[in-house]
Amino acid sequence: MIIVAYGTAIGQALENPKTSLDELKVLRDHAVAILEAQGDLQGALKKLESEISNRERRK
Repeated sequence: MIIVAYGTAIGQALENPKTSLDELKVLRDHAVAILEAQGDLQGALKKLESEISNRERRK
């Protein structure tokens, strides 16, 4: 499983005054694509939390 920390990358890019406008736009486009590919990430996370709770109760 590969997890890309776009929040970290965005923060670093914004902190660096040498980050070009083109680099910022590419980073934005990649982050938007990742968000769109995730579908309903918030809904999936709620289902995951529910399943974790159910399994913990069965222990």
